[in-house]
Amino acid sequence: MDSADAIEAARARHLAGSERLAVWLMPILKIVGAALLLGLLVRTLLIQPFAIPSSSMAPTLQAGDFILVDKRAYGWSLASLPIAPGSALSPEEDMRLFGRHIRHGDVIAFVGPDGRDYVKRVIARGEDQVELRQGLVLLNGQPLPCPPDAPGTCREGLPDGRAHIVQGKAEGPFANYGPVRVPAGQLFVLGDNRGRSADSRVRPEDGGLGFVPESRVIGRASRIFLSYEGGLRWNRIGTAVD
Repeated sequence: MDSADAIEAARARHLAGSERLAVWLMPILKIVGAALLLGLLVRTLLIQPFAIPSSSMAPTLQAGDFILVDKRAYGWSLASLPIAPGSALSPEEDMRLFGRHIRHGDVIAFVGPDGRDYVKRVIARGEDQVELRQGLVLLNGQPLPCPPDAPGTCREGLPDGRAHIVQGKAEGPFANYGPVRVPAGQLFVLGDNRGRSADSRVRPEDGGLGFVPESRVIGRASRIFLSYEGGLRWNRIGTAVD
């Protein structure tokens, strides 16, 4: 066999091997592709995991908690995309498919003014008047009762009868705020750890969040699926976020 024949034979063996590899790999690639597409659809339309990096929502959420955010809760908008195009999230208009009402007291995930994701509690909505006096929240002129609970915490009641635990309500430089009226289409949010949360009380230019446009809301925090801080915190896993 001359050199040309040897080269052709080697090329034929190489092509045959490549074809066998392609036949073997194709089903695997299809399965991986389908799994990635399914994961993307679930993350976009149904639920998205979030990590809680700080104590600003304690005691409801603690650093090391991992939560699921329900994207169906308020319908879908551009903010529902896994990588939300911040420049397209208009603060003036909330274009939302199957939009639903955001309630006072809901714990929501949203895209902040810096493009990062945040989790806070809705205290006031568009056209509401909100004020804080020594940590006590006044909504439309009516104080939200907050009788003591465990040491350093109290149970803040909402107009619809729901309640949640807050801590440090009379601490820090933002125990007094307002009164202000929330612009239409926007939200006033607070962390449950009132003395350690840079939230709507703090302007974005000062490192806070200011008012949150509804167009930037991703969904409602629903459940803790994992909690780890030096070890698994089994008592928190599976807990609903109220």
